[in-house]
Amino acid sequence: MSGESFAHLLKRLRRSAGLTQEELANKAGISARAVSDLERGINRSARKDTARLLADALDLTGPVREEFTSGRRRPPAVGGARLPVPLTPLVGREREVRAGCERLRGPSRLLTLTGLGGVGKTRTALAIVHELAPDLPDGAYLADFSEVRDEQTMMHTLARALDVRDSGTRPPAESLATALEGRGPLLVLDNFEHLVDSAHALSTLLTRCPAVKFLVTSRRPLRVYGEDEFVVGPLPPPPPGASLEVVRANPAVTLFTQRARAVHAGWEVHEGNAAVVTGICARLDGLPLALELAAARMNVLSAEALHERLGDAPGVLAAGPRDATPRHRSLNATLDWSYELLDEDAQRLLRRLTVFAGGWSLEAMERVCGAGLDTLATLIENNLVWRADHPGGPRYTLPHTVREYAAALPPANGPATSGGDLATADAHLRWMCGFAETAAHELTGAGQRAWMENLDREYENARQALRHAVAASDAESAQRLAGALWRYWEMRGLLIEGRRWLDRALTLPGPTPPSVGAQARKGAGNLARDQGDLKAAEAFYRSAMPLFEAASDKAGVASVINNLGNLWLDEGDHEAAAHFYQDGLARFQAIGDEWNVALLLNNLALALRLTSDLARAGELAERSAALFRRLGDQRGEGRALETVARVLDLRGRHALALPVHRRALLLRHRVGDLAGVARSLEGLARSHSEVGDLNLAARLLGQAECLRETTGEAFTHDDGVEYARTLNALRDGLAPAVLTRTMDTGRAADLAELISSLDLERV
Repeated sequence: MSGESFAHLLKRLRRSAGLTQEELANKAGISARAVSDLERGINRSARKDTARLLADALDLTGPVREEFTSGRRRPPAVGGARLPVPLTPLVGREREVRAGCERLRGPSRLLTLTGLGGVGKTRTALAIVHELAPDLPDGAYLADFSEVRDEQTMMHTLARALDVRDSGTRPPAESLATALEGRGPLLVLDNFEHLVDSAHALSTLLTRCPAVKFLVTSRRPLRVYGEDEFVVGPLPPPPPGASLEVVRANPAVTLFTQRARAVHAGWEVHEGNAAVVTGICARLDGLPLALELAAARMNVLSAEALHERLGDAPGVLAAGPRDATPRHRSLNATLDWSYELLDEDAQRLLRRLTVFAGGWSLEAMERVCGAGLDTLATLIENNLVWRADHPGGPRYTLPHTVREYAAALPPANGPATSGGDLATADAHLRWMCGFAETAAHELTGAGQRAWMENLDREYENARQALRHAVAASDAESAQRLAGALWRYWEMRGLLIEGRRWLDRALTLPGPTPPSVGAQARKGAGNLARDQGDLKAAEAFYRSAMPLFEAASDKAGVASVINNLGNLWLDEGDHEAAAHFYQDGLARFQAIGDEWNVALLLNNLALALRLTSDLARAGELAERSAALFRRLGDQRGEGRALETVARVLDLRGRHALALPVHRRALLLRHRVGDLAGVARSLEGLARSHSEVGDLNLAARLLGQAECLRETTGEAFTHDDGVEYARTLNALRDGLAPAVLTRTMDTGRAADLAELISSLDLERV
């Protein structure tokens, strides 16, 4: 921040003299317009003769007159001293400075800048005061409370900043109130977080001195009447995949670059390291102190090496400038200070919260950590926990830097694990198992879209829980959780990861309830089948069958029969598949399981569509779609409508099939069923190829191929029936080079943009 401009200086001195622009102009013998132009910065400085006339009119003498008439500017006064001028520029805080000035120019009389240690509260406060200087006729006074520990010393420190002498006969508060009567300075109180219990003294001063205003920096709010809190957040890092131009313009990257150049002249962000620098800024939460400490390592490390070493952030970020305050010489030091401000309950909760990965909900915290709302609020107030609002309710996260710090602290409850103490990790695993089992049920109902989003939000917690279950050799919990997640893995195209977790869970030693083992094996079989590993799928299904029988689970037995029918369908034996489907359908009808009845109706329709019973196939598919629709299962309805459309295509009714394919694609895309989207794109391409839209059909087929490659979804013999006919139609109608180029265009297209271009909501 540079020194005070002539415009600000003139305005401040005029107001201190109690003159209007017109009155000053009359005294100086110049026009009011000239004064106005100078104060608005239209004329950046006054001519020497004009400056002398104004100095005479303002009765300026000594150093102030010399500064005014010479054009040499000094920083605004703070009491008898001057505001500190930082040696490096303030980066990315224009919004905060503007907002702070607006509030202090308005009705706010106690503005508290809060934020995590190292976020830049003091620097922002100084910038606000520099900007406000012309509007402060009684000046600004800075008091640093970092070394103050009690209310009496606090008041003495403030009195010294204001140059109020201690009479020895009156309390400091009384002396301060007397000295401030009739005056309106801005009092800047820096590093106040450990004195919040004494904040009532500030309220007293505000009441007795109505023109005084306070600007406070604190890691937590003061919680007194009239406080206006403004949170100074971290500098947002660039989004992943941002262009070089966007990365270079990002404030977090700008700060990192400036500090890196201070130790490595000429260093810059370029195409080769932009993604790594983006990762560094994200990994450090955009926290200015952490960015500065990391950048200081650029004298010995490349950006890539620094990024790799950030797993040991406390070690990498341990050496700050020698002239920094002790609390800002390392990341651990500033977090130590914040931690010591917490009561025992908040300290314990902070340590336990490290068990969460990717954030948590209030309900999850209460169940896993056994803590209440007040304790969480304490951590939020101290900016150690961040809150973000989501459609499903508030969500809370630990910044990466705070999480690593807290994870290194002594455990809150028993032996340590990679995700906190053992008891808390066990509680987290139990909660995640229950959450995933609830989600598994909801994924086949009307709430499936919302529950897919819920699982997306909690997926890092699911991974964390699975890691703990495997590390603890907790076979039952591992199989419960992995068995509940298989449908999510299938819909999100996470087949490889899902199979890996299920394999690890099923190879853990120890007994498990038959129902748990059966569900895990069935899930493993389903993902193996999705990948085309039919031999492994059959082995899993056949090992699940006796476990379902041992658990007297009739629905489980029927589901395995259905799964075995799927294997025959994939192999292209539609009559054998129909036999299994009819058996499974009868069993589900007998126990009144409507969802599985809807599923089997559709599967039976798929098997019959390539037999002589095509008409019945269409009828069964229609019944399946209607039942799924009544149950609120959009994925199931989309699957059944796809079968309806395929039957229409087989009957040569392509124009009628088109809107049905479109509806199926819309439903599958809504719920994020990527494998289903691929099949619907193939079906839609089939109809378009038959009605003459060959280029569109080729693009759709290209995108479907891309999705299958991305998700690992296998291409079965049954899938190939309609696909071969589509490809033949395209080869007949398009030149080979055109077909290849058009399919490549579809393969490279963004899925969301392609779906949007189809305008699927249009009937």
